[in-house]
Formats: sequence, C-alpha cells, structure tokens
Amino acid sequence: MSQVKLFHSPDPAKIQLNNEGNRSVTLPDYIAETCPSLVGPKAVYNPTTYLFNGHLQTGYAAYHNYSPTVNEVHYERELVDTPDGGIFSLDWTPTKEGLEQDETPTLLVLHGLTGGSDESYIRCLLELVTYPPFNYRAVVMNSRGCAGTDVLSPHIYSGGYTDDLRIALTHIQKRLAPNTPLVAIGFSLGANVLVKYLGEEGDKTPLKAGISVANPYDFRSSMDRLHESFIGRNVYSVAMANNLKKAFGKHLETMAKGGKIDPAQVMSVRTMREFDDACTRRMFDYTTVNNYYRDASSCRFIEYVKVPLLCLHSLDDPIAHGICIPYDEIKANPNVVLATTDYGGHLGWFEHNKYPTRWMAKPLTEYIVALFQAFDIRKDQGKKMDPEQIDQTIDQLQSKISSDKTA
Repeated sequence: MSQVKLFHSPDPAKIQLNNEGNRSVTLPDYIAETCPSLVGPKAVYNPTTYLFNGHLQTGYAAYHNYSPTVNEVHYERELVDTPDGGIFSLDWTPTKEGLEQDETPTLLVLHGLTGGSDESYIRCLLELVTYPPFNYRAVVMNSRGCAGTDVLSPHIYSGGYTDDLRIALTHIQKRLAPNTPLVAIGFSLGANVLVKYLGEEGDKTPLKAGISVANPYDFRSSMDRLHESFIGRNVYSVAMANNLKKAFGKHLETMAKGGKIDPAQVMSVRTMREFDDACTRRMFDYTTVNNYYRDASSCRFIEYVKVPLLCLHSLDDPIAHGICIPYDEIKANPNVVLATTDYGGHLGWFEHNKYPTRWMAKPLTEYIVALFQAFDIRKDQGKKMDPEQIDQTIDQLQSKISSDKTA
C-alpha cells in the first residue's frame, strides 16, 4: 500500500473558477476538493500483489500495451507540415470534423519515447474522458517518425525540442472554436517536452493547465542512474535504443541528407546514451551528449511555469528515477503540485490481481474533469459531476474489463 504524498509551495497560487462564480482557490485546495485519489483517505495506491516492484510494474506495462480497451478509442488522423519540410501527425478522437463550431474542452496528449496514440497508457485515459458521461475531446500529437508518421526532412524530435509543440498548439487553436479550453498531458519524454515548453512560454501559452506523468526531469542524472545498474544498462537502455533504431531506421537516408549523422554509426549503437551521442545531439548541433542532456532537462524550466501544473510520479520508477525529481524547484513555483507514490514503476501503476488495470487513470481523470468543469465555456455543459460519480464511472468500466475477459 502506498499513500499519495503531495508537495507544493508554502504559498500556492490561486486559480479562478469561471463556472463557480469566479471563486478563487489555491491549486492544492482545488485538488483536495475534486481529486479524492490524490488527497484524503482514498488517496492510496495498492499495487498488484505479484507486481511488487518498479521493474515488474514496468515490464508488465510492455505486455499490457496490447490489451484492448472496453471503450474503443477511434482516431481520425491529420498531418501537420513544419517549416523545415517535415510533418507530425495529430490523432483526433472522437472526430476531427466540425471542430470550428464545437467548444468541447480538449485534451492534448504527448506520448513517451517512440510512442504514439495507440499506447495503452494513453488509451486507458481516453476511453474514459472522451466517452459518456464526460464526452470531452482529445488529440494526440504523434512526433516525427512515431505511430506511422513519416520523416520527410533531415530533422527529428527530441526530449528538449519544443518547436513542433508550438506549431501543434497554433494549428489546434485554428481548428477549434475560439476560447475552447485546452489542457495538455505528457507522459515520460512527452512530459519533459511539455514542462520545458510551459517554462519557456510562461503566461503566453494557450493552455489552461498541464499534467506531467513519469517525467525524467533531469536527463543527465536520469541517464547516469539508468546506467548504474545491470538491468538499467543491459535491459532498459538497450530496449530504448532498439526502439529508436526501429523507429528511425527506415528514415536514415532522409535524416542523413542534413550531413549531421552517419547512418551506419547510428544503427550500430547499443545503448540509449550511444544513440543520443550518435544521432540526437548531432541533429540538434550539441558538441557533447551531456550538453544536450543539460539543455533538454525540464528541471531547469519548471520554476517558470505560469499555469496550474500537476506532476505525478512513482518513486520506484526505474527509468525516470525519483531521485531526479526537482523538489526544490517545484516548491519554489506556486503553480506546481507534485504527487508521488512509493510504487508504480514507469507508466505502470497497476492494481488488482486477476485483471490488472492502471490506478493512474482515476486521479488523472478526476483532475482533468475538475479543470474542464471549471473552464468550460459552453452554454449547455451538462450536469456537473462530483468526484464520487467520477470514481464510480471508472470502477464500472474497470469491472467491465474483468467481466469481458471472463465471458
């Protein structure tokens, strides 16, 4: 059993709740009011009994990635051009049509390393928030080369590259009705990109709020911790490097046109650090891989975030190590709240024994619904749901997973 712990500034900023008579409340107090999975007697995570450490949770996440969702998440794809001749893709759900006349609050999702819209950690959330009774909209940004998106220019993405996110937000705003509330959530590498972007933009971002899940925060320190252990060096780092080679291997000819990389050298790497040295840092013109890691780390930017930001992290995460969490910088920023659990692994947080489901879906849904209910601009917003109703909806869906498998 792991009690959720919250960390924040001793003098937290207040948010104005547009749909509650412009009532002002601090972010920690609003979380306490609306997110029982993060604050109070129900703020407890009970791991699956046989997934009792971060390695087992992380390993099961890879297996669970192929599990179907009860509410199938259907995407409609849109390709977005970038100024350098490249593209990334946006996967909209439930539809990409008729957005200009629809003020439905919209969740922007950023995936992890070589991930995409089909990842189970994304679908387990979207099968909730985009279905009744919530009926919000979501759009997943698939980076260049990810989720079947081509690489058309000698340029890729990285954990510190935020320009494509800016382009995505500008494009999304043009596609939506004016003032449609936007909230973004990032997972793992995508969490780092999101937090870095929010720190760079300050109060100029169109996002109402952000959510960071399993953020590595400090790339240099995270990579050092990863390579300290045998399993980190020989399992996680090798697996991540192989995923990158698989994602970009078929695009190396295009990537090499910029004259910055040697395709043979890239394909010969064994570890994540070797890939970043042979490819990533060269693509972004860093003299050393450590300079890339230092510059890309969102821990350097989190104190400058100016919108409400919730960070969720498992302290036994073997990839985004808990030791790399920038506690001091988080406490220095009145706009940030950090929630930690002792267990959960990397994007795992599995609970229940017979048919494990992700616990994180509950606090994340509670928080997203609370934000959208506060900032929804539609005249007909439907009945406001309290946290108890939200949790009952999630429990019913997760029980349906077990009943479907039993049938």
